[in-house]
Amino acid sequence: MNDFGKHLHLLRKQAQMSLRYLAERVNLSYSFIDSLEKGIYMPTREVVCTLAEELETDVDELLDLASYMPNETVKKIYAFSNDRD
Repeated sequence: MNDFGKHLHLLRKQAQMSLRYLAERVNLSYSFIDSLEKGIYMPTREVVCTLAEELETDVDELLDLASYMPNETVKKIYAFSNDRD
């Protein structure tokens, strides 16, 4: 289990959601959610954002745990690169 998986598991349990319920809410298979929690797979950025929204948690914290840059950083980089064009 990695840090992302541990935190996802904790958030899901705190929200009193089963694997199947969370999977249904985010339109993923329960086995994939289970694999994320066990650290077998790492989610895409889109999946992290969807999970954060459903679990009502800080998206940037989950993104960091999944080794992605926070949304604000990405927005600043995007804005900077567009200003240079």
